[in-house]
Amino acid sequence: MAKVTVNKYNIIILDDSVEGKRHRLTTGKKSNPRLLSWYEKHFHEEFMKLYEHKFGRISYTLISFREYGEMIIEITKNNRNTFSQKEEKQRFNTLCKTFGEMDLTEIKASHIVKWQNDCGFAPKTIKNYRATFNAILEMALHDEIITKNPLRFVKVPKKIHKEVEIFNQDEMGVLIESATGQLKNILLFVLFTGLRGSELIALRWHDIDFNAETITIDTRIREGIEDVTKSKRVRIIDMLPQAKEALKKQQLSTGLKNDFVFVTQYGTPYVKPSNISEAIKSLCTQCNIKEGTLQTLRRSCNTLMKQYGLPNDWILDQLGHIDDDVNRLHYTGKIKPDLSKIGRVLAECKIG
Repeated sequence: MAKVTVNKYNIIILDDSVEGKRHRLTTGKKSNPRLLSWYEKHFHEEFMKLYEHKFGRISYTLISFREYGEMIIEITKNNRNTFSQKEEKQRFNTLCKTFGEMDLTEIKASHIVKWQNDCGFAPKTIKNYRATFNAILEMALHDEIITKNPLRFVKVPKKIHKEVEIFNQDEMGVLIESATGQLKNILLFVLFTGLRGSELIALRWHDIDFNAETITIDTRIREGIEDVTKSKRVRIIDMLPQAKEALKKQQLSTGLKNDFVFVTQYGTPYVKPSNISEAIKSLCTQCNIKEGTLQTLRRSCNTLMKQYGLPNDWILDQLGHIDDDVNRLHYTGKIKPDLSKIGRVLAECKIG
């Protein structure tokens, strides 16, 4: 309903509803492009100023952030899968520790800034919480419980860029040499496919085509729940020789026993990939190498492929990335080129 219009006298009118009743309030200002643009940007606060000047303050029905938020998360659950709904509820419950008993109309931008400063979460985590927070506040705005969304005025904390941790080639060699059984196969396989942990534990033998040397990635498992891949698309990746070798060895172990390629010590599918990451951490300690996880292997795979000059679009397809910015900022470690090649080129140049 909320809109800026102009009457027959070329006066700017603000048109909106309050408590179910429509009001067309005049600003008294002659219309021009600059003013129209300004009123569209500041519509809600200007409309409420005009309304309160004419009718007095609105008598809101008090409703807490917890009460309203629980309703919104419940009625919007069809927009999320089971795992995402569980995550949304967890974030909401954490927000309620600070904002739960506050009336929605009392939540100010300063409260949100203080929460962001005091919560102790990383910028990326805060961004996820803000999405949950914003969904509730935006709905409250559309339901005319609040006149503006305070979150819009609070900036997302800047992320401090850290160097991406990877295993270098020597460390990769030590880990593969020291590992045994399925863990050895997992290390070799992930280092040369770059699969996400959730995709790795969802991999089944019918996804493997040894003749075409391809692997179909169409499923992931999170907390025991099967879901589509993170990018929500099926991708078919190339099977490099090292990955094929790892799968052939793994086939001797689980190929005839289970539909899943990698299984627990009890022969059951993994519920989550963190168990494998813990085994990798223990191996790192045993080998006196800095701790790493499945994510470290994935980053190491990406960096290795880039270092040896494989096509960037091909690498993105293999890892399931769409945007190279994400790949470059979060999955690429320090690349060490063969500087001797530059030395040979310079040696052949005649200088002076």
